[in-house]
Amino acid sequence: MANAEDKQPASQVVPLLVAALVCDVAVADPASGKKNLIGIFDRINVSGFPTSRPMALYFKFTDAEGHYEFDARYIRVDEEELLAGAKSKFTVEDRLQSHDLYIPFPRLDIPAPGRYEFQIWANKFFLGSTFIDAMQRPN
Repeated sequence: MANAEDKQPASQVVPLLVAALVCDVAVADPASGKKNLIGIFDRINVSGFPTSRPMALYFKFTDAEGHYEFDARYIRVDEEELLAGAKSKFTVEDRLQSHDLYIPFPRLDIPAPGRYEFQIWANKFFLGSTFIDAMQRPN
């Protein structure tokens, strides 16, 4: 059975992406609600490929109003290959407020050296992206 949020029409207001970061762990403090980002990075040095590791995506947006379905896509840039993704529904009532979300991913594949991008979409509008570069660690 669909809930009331599913029946709302998708907002046509395109949010403004303020920040997007990749980190080891993202958690919300239960007392304050503040987001804690641990181990922010944009480069990985590994001993060999293929490899994998858990990661979290944090993003902050503003200038949004209405119902949104956010889509975070993990892409291998060189191959234009979708490796993983996650979706989240969110309703915003006050366009002047900022909001943030974090998505903890399980171990994500890193098949080869190169650039990997987290693309952030809201109601099929591309908001922006952040990336990590994976490199072979020198011996």
